[in-house]
Formats: sequence, structure tokens, C-alpha cells
Amino acid sequence: MSSPATITRRQFGLGAAGLTSLPASGCLSDITDDGGHEHEHEDPPWEWGGLYELESGTYTYAYHEGPDPDMRLAVVPADEGGEHGLFHAGETATELFEKAEADTVLTDGDTTRPSADRLYRVDFESDGETTIELRVESDGYYSIVTEHVPAEFEAELRSETGGEMTTDVTEPHSSHSHGEDDHGDDHDH
Repeated sequence: MSSPATITRRQFGLGAAGLTSLPASGCLSDITDDGGHEHEHEDPPWEWGGLYELESGTYTYAYHEGPDPDMRLAVVPADEGGEHGLFHAGETATELFEKAEADTVLTDGDTTRPSADRLYRVDFESDGETTIELRVESDGYYSIVTEHVPAEFEAELRSETGGEMTTDVTEPHSSHSHGEDDHGDDHDH
């Protein structure tokens, strides 16, 4: 017996005929001409996404001790800012997270670059701060999508001068639950 086909939100909304006319951007508003449309990911395999407008340079993503020994992370370039840019970067991140296994393991002091093709796993130091350098080669919008909410690790993205970078927009998903095996208690984030 075969399993049922997976239908994405786009396929459901467009029907089979509409799929052939989906523009390269992949956005329903391009077909419906509804500039006021909303974007929200329905139960993605990640807890938090944030979109940053960054200049070229090196940034530090710093984590403090938290409830997990590691965390999956995607740093995805975005074509534009705002919710629309985060939505599409989040779709790319969802595809990366659905692979389950990370392409690259990062540890304290490692350096990475934004990539639409790579999922990372950050292995945290057992105590103290873990830092990862993020090298951005060109000015633009970049989305950081994480398996856990940054607040769980007091995580922050810092500029070359040490100032905390703020997101243009975020997309949290608190429906993700950590069971007893994850943290020793059962609670939602």
C-alpha cells in the first residue's frame, strides 16, 4: 500500500492547473495579484526565523548555555526584506531541515557563510559561551532559522564592533514541544 502524496499549501490553493503557471518567485500573490497577502509557515520543522539586513563583513553569533547540547541552524540569503523575504527564506530552510541530518557541524570558533544549500548543526560548549563567525560577502537580507528559539540560549548576532544586530522581522513557532528525553521535563516553548 503506498503512502498518500504530500500536498503543499501552494498545491492545495492552486490546484493542479495552477501549478503550471506559478511564477519563478513561487509566491501566490504573483498569480492572484493580492499585494496584501499574508505569509505564515504551517508547523515547520524549526522554531524560529529572523530576517536581518546585513552589510558585508564578519558577524558573531554567540550562544550561552541552554537546554540542548546542539541545535540545527540555516543561514539563508533572502531576495528581499520584510515578511515576504522571511517567508521565502523560511521555505528554503524548511527544505533543509526536512533532510534531518546537518551537512556541516560547527563548534566554538568555527566560521560559516550564508547558503541556501546547507544545514548546520552547532555543537555547544558544555559551559560558557559558544561563538560562530558568520561571513557575509555582500550587503543584503539574510535569514537565520533555528531549531530552537534564540532566547533558550540567550543567543545574539553581533556586529564586528560587538553591537547586537536586530531583526527586521521574526517568525516564531512555539508549537514545537520538547519531551522528557530532550530536557528532563515536558514543556512547550
